[in-house]
Amino acid sequence: MSKKIFGFALIALLVGIVVTNIIQEVREKDENRLAQEEFLTQSESIQQTSEGLREGNIPPDFDLETLDGTPVKLSDYKGKKVILNFWASWCPPCKAEMPHMENYYKTKAERDNVEILAVNLTSAERGGNVREKVGNFIEEYGLTFPVPLDESGQIGETFQAFTIPTTYMIDSNGLIYTKIIGPMDEGTIEKIVSEMD
Repeated sequence: MSKKIFGFALIALLVGIVVTNIIQEVREKDENRLAQEEFLTQSESIQQTSEGLREGNIPPDFDLETLDGTPVKLSDYKGKKVILNFWASWCPPCKAEMPHMENYYKTKAERDNVEILAVNLTSAERGGNVREKVGNFIEEYGLTFPVPLDESGQIGETFQAFTIPTTYMIDSNGLIYTKIIGPMDEGTIEKIVSEMD
């Protein structure tokens, strides 16, 4: 009799854990969806009023810092090809492309004279300690390229990173070669880099 009660109690406990995890997962997905919708809604008015950066333009310089306070200035990378990526930790396509960017960075970037600057749209991060969230994301994905923080949101607006990820491919002359909206894989990165000066 006591074995049956113990068995039922154990089953009830396991069901409770599963239900709690499902509720937590759904809540997290809803928060991420709402955060993305809010970010896109806030950005729509800006998107309609700005002309935007085009191929052949000189991208605006910026001066940001990484989590550990290392300064990152776009103009410091003139003479290199730059993959300037804008992302947030709640963005599923950003999560999908990060391993591709990291693998490219570790295996081919030096050979191709490429630097990756993955600007975190820190002002668009949601909930809790956003710096800690970014740090956890960097650690989880093993990112070794610089991750400057756009804490004011000004750089994301300037570069019109309204849909993320948004990536600007900048050639070694410091000119915008192309803008990519959406996630890239390693093959796409290699192809575009090979076409750039």
